[in-house]
Amino acid sequence: MNSAAKSIQSDNQTIDLLPRWITLPQAETPETVAFLSGAALAMLDVMLRDPGGRLPAALLRDRLALKAAAACLKLENRTETAFDIRDAVCLARVGDALGPAGEMFVAWRKLARISLTTGGWKDRAGKVLPAAVADVAMSRLGSLSGTPVEQAGQILVDVLRQFPREEAAALMLADVALARAVGWDRLVPLLAAHMECKEVRAISEAGDDAVQAVHQAMVAACDGAIRLAADVDRRVAKLRAVAPKLRAKGSDDAVEMFVSEDAMMPAALPLADRAARRLCDRLVDLGAVRELTGRSTFRLYGV
Repeated sequence: MNSAAKSIQSDNQTIDLLPRWITLPQAETPETVAFLSGAALAMLDVMLRDPGGRLPAALLRDRLALKAAAACLKLENRTETAFDIRDAVCLARVGDALGPAGEMFVAWRKLARISLTTGGWKDRAGKVLPAAVADVAMSRLGSLSGTPVEQAGQILVDVLRQFPREEAAALMLADVALARAVGWDRLVPLLAAHMECKEVRAISEAGDDAVQAVHQAMVAACDGAIRLAADVDRRVAKLRAVAPKLRAKGSDDAVEMFVSEDAMMPAALPLADRAARRLCDRLVDLGAVRELTGRSTFRLYGV
């Protein structure tokens, strides 16, 4: 293995991080930025295709959706953190209003769970977006051209110039365009967490070209996604390693929920309430799951 490409080992697989020649500061000429973003995207593409099917992709997308939601809330001048977002979603009862933080995360998560290779995906995606944006943008997606980054930049410009206040929807659609152009079956939330607020607003207010900004964000976005994937892979490998020690009825289904969702209350697990709490405490003791809030009550758990 190239010594310049660091790796993170787990029992299941090795995930290579981006080589330092991609992530080191470079002269920001348009040609250099485009080349580096393409190299970073290519490495992310190889990782996500994961022919062995071992990457916990659903959990990775959930964690990236959380980061994207937090970034979009910041664009709206809100102060909710990842902790606030998790509380809004996980502590809500059926029928409860989730509030802006919860709604933002749920929108990103829903969009990231839609298969982009099955019929009717545009209708399903359109229901997640503001109706006016969806009516305009969904037809536009089919006419984009150029490289994946150019297509993401095109839709970002189109949406923000027509709907300057719909930054989150524009960033969602940019990730949809990118995923479709690269050939991924699902959106991967990448750009929102790595584009500066001033860059997004410059596109919507001053009509700045988005392609260069997307290229600049792509290296950091791919680097962050690969590092997060390596961390998630290591944690999931630990959980699967201790799973045979679990004896509670329904523990296998609980493990699969932890492998696919960012966070949950014990009550969400397919066990009786007391058994679910005991299982969570057992997994924490085994180092396979973390308690995410630091609270003594209303606790949330995730790998």
